[in-house]
Amino acid sequence: MKANYKNDVMVKVIFFALTILPAMLFAQSDSLLKLNGFQESRNKINQTSMIVLGSWAVGNLLSGTYGNFKAKGEAKYFNQFNAMWNVVNIGIATFGYLNAVNNDPSSMSNAEIFKEYNSMQNFLLLNAGLDIAYISIGLYLKERAKNSSNSDRLTGYGNSLLLQGGFLLLFDAALYLVHQSNASVNLYPHLESFMQGGAGLTINFNF
Repeated sequence: MKANYKNDVMVKVIFFALTILPAMLFAQSDSLLKLNGFQESRNKINQTSMIVLGSWAVGNLLSGTYGNFKAKGEAKYFNQFNAMWNVVNIGIATFGYLNAVNNDPSSMSNAEIFKEYNSMQNFLLLNAGLDIAYISIGLYLKERAKNSSNSDRLTGYGNSLLLQGGFLLLFDAALYLVHQSNASVNLYPHLESFMQGGAGLTINFNF
């Protein structure tokens, strides 16, 4: 009786080791591979977006600096503010690009990659709100310029905020949608297995 019981247990253990366990390990490996692919796509998207932002910033810095010394009236202040504003954008673009280049998906867990994606999307939504605020401030400055002795400065700065805020709103919205599209293809279809760390099997042996 005891011998039969031990044999039965041994058979089930061997069956688990030879069939179910390899399947679990393969599922986890496959899940990690797919999630790494999603993160690699995110990194490429971020690299491209930072190149776009950096190009915009450099162009505005150069043209704004030139216009600040050559233009007169409100155009001078428009160019001046464009140049000052995009010094910050150059810093953001440089940091963002280097961060995307140095990001290693293989060093991150499923949960970390998913959390980073969600944080990025929330950050872009917050940025979109700030962009709308920039546009609103630009409109306010233009309105205030109508009854101010610093009309040229206020109008120039207001127009610059409208331009920069409008660009950033389009930029952040486009980046959000591109990341969302990437997630729809490379993340959401596999979300359940990712959240489970790759394999979610429950084994119940009745001895």
